[in-house]
Amino acid sequence: MYKLDKTKYRSNLANPYQNTSLHERLIKNKSIDLRDNSFTVDYNNGYSEIKPINPNKIFK
Repeated sequence: MYKLDKTKYRSNLANPYQNTSLHERLIKNKSIDLRDNSFTVDYNNGYSEIKPINPNKIFK
């Protein structure tokens, strides 16, 4: 008998984060929380940038 390794399935290789929520991934990555903590810089050439007001505010 052998145990089938489910991490080798094509669906898991295409999306290895399917069993974790987006919020858990943001916490693990120590991402900056941009909700009510951002402003937009417009470069007047079709591009804009979103910058955080407080870069120390991370997801918890």
